[in-house]
Amino acid sequence: MSVHLETDIPDNESLADSSQYMADVSTHLVSGVLGLMGFTTALVVGLIAGNSGLVILTRALVALFLCAIVGRLLGAVGEVCVREFVTKYKSDRPQPIKPRELVDLDREQRVHESVVDSMKKAA
Repeated sequence: MSVHLETDIPDNESLADSSQYMADVSTHLVSGVLGLMGFTTALVVGLIAGNSGLVILTRALVALFLCAIVGRLLGAVGEVCVREFVTKYKSDRPQPIKPRELVDLDREQRVHESVVDSMKKAA
């Protein structure tokens, strides 16, 4: 039993721009995770040390904000590295150009579909 699968070759216009990869995801993710880890670490260490509740929460909030700022910086650096890598990867491996026969075949198929549609509307 033979199965025929159509493979679409994307046009250059339909490809995503490399600057859209991981747009702001890593910066916000790293910032949030590091902030929460700093907060949790300060809470646990404060509880183990036996500090008062006000001191624990104050230090935990300070740790949250400082770790979130460090996370923003690390996330931005990672984001720039990913974008540079993707841009270099795509420039080293350009999209293949459609063969002339395939371009002609696609054009003929669109013409055929438009004729069929016009005949259906006329019927």
